[in-house]
Amino acid sequence: MVNVEIMLASGDLVVDQQNRRVKLHVYDPNQVVVLDQWMRKLAQESGATKLIVYGKKADVEKWTALGYALEGVIEGFFHGENAQMLSSFLTKERATSVAPELAEEVLALSLGKQGNGEEKALPAGYSMREAGEADAEELAKLYALVFATYPTPMDDPVYVRKTMEEGTRYMVVEYEGKIACAASAEVNERMGSAEMTDCATHPDHGGKGLLQALFVALERKMEESGIYYLYSLTRAQSPGMNVTAAKMGYTYRGRLINNCTIFSGYEDMNIWVKPLRPSWE
Repeated sequence: MVNVEIMLASGDLVVDQQNRRVKLHVYDPNQVVVLDQWMRKLAQESGATKLIVYGKKADVEKWTALGYALEGVIEGFFHGENAQMLSSFLTKERATSVAPELAEEVLALSLGKQGNGEEKALPAGYSMREAGEADAEELAKLYALVFATYPTPMDDPVYVRKTMEEGTRYMVVEYEGKIACAASAEVNERMGSAEMTDCATHPDHGGKGLLQALFVALERKMEESGIYYLYSLTRAQSPGMNVTAAKMGYTYRGRLINNCTIFSGYEDMNIWVKPLRPSWE
């Protein structure tokens, strides 16, 4: 028996209105067909055009038989067990990448810069620290400046504080007392993994490698906290974060087509993973 209300309340099942998608994180493998029907019903009610399942390897054939496609893998998402990223597109438009050639060029460029995430010193005049709730206003202004649209309302300081209260860790680089660059680790303690996200550099401070320093610091904090499975979803048509992820030792594991609204509208997102411990299928 599927209790959709409980699943929605727990976050196992999510109706994401802003990005017009329905996501399933945790499920009973014996209820795949019923859950698919529920997801399609919720999508119809909410206007969603993409269904996303964080699936287990043993269930991939069940989902693909229902019209889902395997778009990639997040290694270690479930406390070390890999999540198979399965998607069903409800419109042809949502299923069609707007710039696949550019995405492949960006990926090739990024893979050519693959590194091991070695730590580099910040340029002179810059300093790094962990952000707190007192920084929410300034962080929100930075995100509003850098992103025209974003999958979550990061331009709202109330929302930024809420994410901090829920366990997201933010690191910032400052210059002359003002935030020049920020990044966060969105920790999912229940799953034992974290998304490296909310990366933004003020236009006045680009090209200085500030994000690499933040990644190293956040990774260290995650390991200290017992969170060993890290991943990042990056805009497939934009070199910046893809190059950073590759330099930091992350491995490319697939592409989520028209996954969310970021910067200019729906965009493809590349999956980059960095398990700090061995993962398994």
